[in-house]
Amino acid sequence: MTDYVQLEQVADAFIADYGITDAPIPVDDLLNRPLPGMWEKVDLSQLTLSFSVRGDRNAPRVSIAKLLVRQLINSPWGVQHDLPNLIGQDTAVMLAFTRMLLIPRVLLEKMPHNRWHPVEIASDFLVPEDDAESRLTLLR
Repeated sequence: MTDYVQLEQVADAFIADYGITDAPIPVDDLLNRPLPGMWEKVDLSQLTLSFSVRGDRNAPRVSIAKLLVRQLINSPWGVQHDLPNLIGQDTAVMLAFTRMLLIPRVLLEKMPHNRWHPVEIASDFLVPEDDAESRLTLLR
């Protein structure tokens, strides 16, 4: 069984290590400026990525965040935080962790609870509404 509590702690550690205090999470910048012990710099302009057409202008941010997670899992930082064992090859768990990085609990908790709705979260964190809804479901 997946330890989502531990994954939340790893996501919190990642956000803290980068000193991120406000939404939205700058996933493209993070790929370009890995901290020591993380991954090699990724030049997004050199990648040919096909983004799924989900009808949402923020869908590419999720795809970039998935790339970030794939880089992070087997990095020294990821191994130190047990990501290979926590995520493994499970794409559903990887997507859950991706959403944890895009919508970190620590930043979500700064929002008034009356704004904890997919539309509000999607707007603040620049994610598709269905990802915001899935993230809220995991927190409940």
